[in-house]
This record gives sequence, C-alpha cells and structure tokens, in this order.
Amino acid sequence: MAPVAPPAVVAPAAKSAAHEHHAGREKPARERESTSIRVAVEKVDQLINLVGELVITQSMLAQRSNELDPVNHGDLITSMGQLQRNARDLQESVMSIRMMPMEYVFSRFPRLVRDLAGKLGKQVELTLVGSSTELDKSLIERIIDPLTHLVRNSLDHGIEMPEKRLEAGKNVVGNLILSAEHQGGNICIEVTDDGAGLNRERILAKAISQGMAVNENMTDDEVGMLIFAPGFSTAEQVTDVSGRGVGMDVVKRNIQEMGGHVEIQSKQGSGTTIRILLPLTLAILDGMSVRVAGEVFILPLNAVMESLQPREEDLHPLAGGERVLEVRGEYLPLVELWKVFDVEGAKTEATQGIVVILQSAGRRYALLVDQLIGQHQVVVKNLESNYRKVPGISAATILGDGSVALIVDVSALQGLNREQRMAITAA
Repeated sequence: MAPVAPPAVVAPAAKSAAHEHHAGREKPARERESTSIRVAVEKVDQLINLVGELVITQSMLAQRSNELDPVNHGDLITSMGQLQRNARDLQESVMSIRMMPMEYVFSRFPRLVRDLAGKLGKQVELTLVGSSTELDKSLIERIIDPLTHLVRNSLDHGIEMPEKRLEAGKNVVGNLILSAEHQGGNICIEVTDDGAGLNRERILAKAISQGMAVNENMTDDEVGMLIFAPGFSTAEQVTDVSGRGVGMDVVKRNIQEMGGHVEIQSKQGSGTTIRILLPLTLAILDGMSVRVAGEVFILPLNAVMESLQPREEDLHPLAGGERVLEVRGEYLPLVELWKVFDVEGAKTEATQGIVVILQSAGRRYALLVDQLIGQHQVVVKNLESNYRKVPGISAATILGDGSVALIVDVSALQGLNREQRMAITAA
C-alpha cells in the first residue's frame, strides 16, 4: 500500500490581528458598534471621483497662480500651496477607504495548498508574508485568479516529488512562499518555490517548435518570460491542477489589464520566483509628462528608469527600419513616439530629442520624445467609457491647463511599434 503524503504545513509569518484583539480587553457592545459603518462601494467610488475632480481644479488654480507676481500676490500663492497640501491629504485619506489587506487573498491558499499537495502526493510548507499589506479593493478581487494559477503551477510543475527532492539533496518538504510588500506607489507580490526551477533547454525547444523567435544567447530571465507567450505550455499531459494545458499567457494579460506587469527569476534545480508589480490604485497615477510636438503624454513613473540625450554614434540601424540605442553596452530597441501615434510636427532626428528608458515585463527599451515636462500625480480617466480603446494608450487625464493628456501603455508600446514597422515593410 502506497504511503499517504502528510498534509501541507502552513507557517504564518506573524500573529493574526484577530488573536491580538481578543487577547486584549473586550470593549462594550455600544462602543464596538460605533467604530465602523457599512458604506456601499458605489458611494465610495463617487466620493473618489469627486475628490479627483477637486484635485484637477486645484491643479488648474495652481497653474494660474504660478503666472502671478509673487511680490503682489504672495498671500494668495501661499494659500494655494496650503490648498494643494490639503487636497493631497484629502485624496490620500479617501483612497485609503478602498484599501483592503492582502489577507483577504492569502487566507484562501492554506487549504488550497494542503488539498493539492495531498492530491499530488507532495509535502509542502506554505509561508505567508505581508498579509497586512493593503491594496485597492477593485484590484484585490481581480488578483485572486492569477495568484491561484501561479500557486497551482508551482505545486504541479515546480516543487518536486519527495523522492526527487531527496535525490537532489533537498529537504523532503518543499517550500512555497507568498509575500506582499509596498514599493513606492506599487505593491510587489511574489510567489516563490524551492522546486526544480525552469528547464531552459526544454522551454527553448518548445518555443522553437512553435515558431517563436529565440536564440541561445537569451538570458535565463528572458527564456523564463517565454512561458507567458500565448498558448505556450511544456506540459506533457493536460491536467486539472495548474493550467489545463492553457499556459500562463492569461495570467500575464490579466495583470497587464490591471496596469501591472510580471517578472520571473528562476535557477534550474533551486527554484522559481514570479514577481507581480501592481499600482496600489487605478484611480491615481504618479507619472512623468512628456511632449511630442503639441501633444502631451503621461508615462507611468514606475516604468521610467532614466532619461538621456542620444548621440549619433550610439544609434545603430537594424533590418526592417528599426534602430537600437546603445546605453552603457546594452542595446535597447528605439521606439519613436511620434511615429507610433502619427504626431505631426515632432522632432524626427533622434539626436534632437530626449530618450526615456522604460522597463516593462522585464524588458527595457528607449522611447524618443521631444521634451520632458515634469513629474506629477494625475487622476486617471477611463478612455474606453468616454471614447474607445486606443492601442498603446491605457487611459487619459486632465492637466492643470484643462487640456487632455493620454497615458501611455508602456507594455504594449514596443509591440505596437514593431507591428507598424512590419506592416510598412510588407507594404
């Protein structure tokens, strides 16, 4: 009779808040009832929208006050500064109402891991880190399915069977870590296992068989990102445990739709870490505004690495009309924003403009613009509900002068640029 795998062990990273609460003195019922009220999400959303409009109006007033003589209007300018601080505090307070702890998501995984580990005949210890880390309610509900897929994938394909782990000199019990932490205006969620890691040769062979453009010089991280390609799967059998043969392209697409991106780090024989970076909220964005001719675009600040003025000797042509920019020995694809969106009157010579180095989904590229305007926080407006979906654009915002600026989808921009060049070459 085959031995039955013991249930997975759950190791919480910290004591639960509920335990600490009950350990203290119980408050009177009347006092407990007065500490919170139930409010419909629609009312909170309406309040957030109104505060957003207030912030836009405040930005318009601030822009007008900057044109005044500080000697004759010193008191007004000082008051405008106070209004800006108050509006920012109000905005942050209202946004915090929609925040929920990641415990809402993490709490469902101990049972999932225990059941799947038993089904697969594996022994797994789950560790939860950062359960109190907060995320916007709309995002926290949408991240459940992608995380569930990643956890299932780690259990099914990552962590080895007990006998395989013993042969590799590992502890018979596999480790799976779910963690969350704030990084600036983002949340970083990681799924880490100490399993077999990704098989580089197997992934490359599968990619070649599917007609994907690969080469042996790709880094391990670049090879790892291939598993997120549409329809990509190295599973020999379709099971109901992890992906049902679909692969993880759906996970990547769902995360990108939330304004985030996914990265992967893996070492064969040691394990894999899949990192998800998401904005804390979809209502507010820290951005860098850039100008192309008479148009202003917003770049998400979390994707901006650096900016520089390109030199002619650093630009190198490629087949199909593409160019790359050499930056400290690294060759980055050059995307010209004026060409992508067909903006007239822009600087067509790369050496006359400014290049912004962007990173998305683990890949870097150089974006050519005419001018950098500055960094500021913007209120995100849904473009699809007011107009239609525009390729390469994720949303819009209203600037301090009342004009509309488009927020660039940095993850889609490079692919859109390549598609346009291929279409031109084919024509």
